[in-house]
Amino acid sequence: MAIDYTTTALIESVKRRIAIPTSQALYTNLDFCKLATDELQSVLVPMMIAEQEDYFLHSDDQSIDGTTTAFNLPDRAIGRKIRDAGFYSSSGNEYVQRPRLEVEDYGDRAGNLVSTLGGYFFQGDQIIFDPAPRNVSNQLRIYFYRRPNNLVRETDCGKITNINTGTKVVTLNNASTSWDTGTKFDAIKGSGGFRSLQDSFTVSLIAGYDLTLSSLPTGLAVGDWICPEGQSPIAQIPYEGHHLLAQLTAIKVLEGLGDAKGMGMAQEKYEFLLKNFIKTLTDRVDGSPRKVVNRSGIFRSNRRVFW
Repeated sequence: MAIDYTTTALIESVKRRIAIPTSQALYTNLDFCKLATDELQSVLVPMMIAEQEDYFLHSDDQSIDGTTTAFNLPDRAIGRKIRDAGFYSSSGNEYVQRPRLEVEDYGDRAGNLVSTLGGYFFQGDQIIFDPAPRNVSNQLRIYFYRRPNNLVRETDCGKITNINTGTKVVTLNNASTSWDTGTKFDAIKGSGGFRSLQDSFTVSLIAGYDLTLSSLPTGLAVGDWICPEGQSPIAQIPYEGHHLLAQLTAIKVLEGLGDAKGMGMAQEKYEFLLKNFIKTLTDRVDGSPRKVVNRSGIFRSNRRVFW
């Protein structure tokens, strides 16, 4: 039998952990999903980022027009922070990192160091270059940690049952009547790391359970999910973390039920599960130690810049 990764299995796991009666009326399945989302975003995501193993690392490419100096941070960047930024040349398959500077460097007494060093500084929700990047054949590539989607019920999304690659029609097992061609969707992988295959896309036609896409996301397959933007029926963390998420959610449910004793016991179990989960997260490559590279050393001075 295939493993059930969905919130349906997650909710069942929460109920088993605390022996909550099915007849209780305090929490609906949607409530369980909202509680799990809170714990996912506020506890597990920061903890996983702290391990510095790039579990949520994504990239966002933005066009260079030769005049734009301010570029927006990706909408789903966790903490409105980035991992790195630089210029990417698809023709040469090269990425050149640019240094982060401070706003004081823009008007330093020694001159405009932002321009001299070819870097950028943060201003609110944007990164600023001066002068504007000029090589329009390249792109600005921003590496960032993508926020996992909020958890919802299986019935709020559609699981892919068939893909017609010729017509680009994707057939689902479920589709909400509230969806239309103005609805933005995310395509979520139904296995592995449950990554997003494509974010915030629209469809040209919805006919029953059939959605017509303008293009099929790379890697899309039967068993994957189509969900409204920012939603997912699967927690987008390694499966081993689903058990920890269920335990965290169980603690919040017990808190809501006023069961202080049960909450204390569940907390002790969480601490045990947390230690084991961290062990599974690090290191991502056991057989090869991480190399420390001096990217600004004298032996790397021949790197080209794209200005």
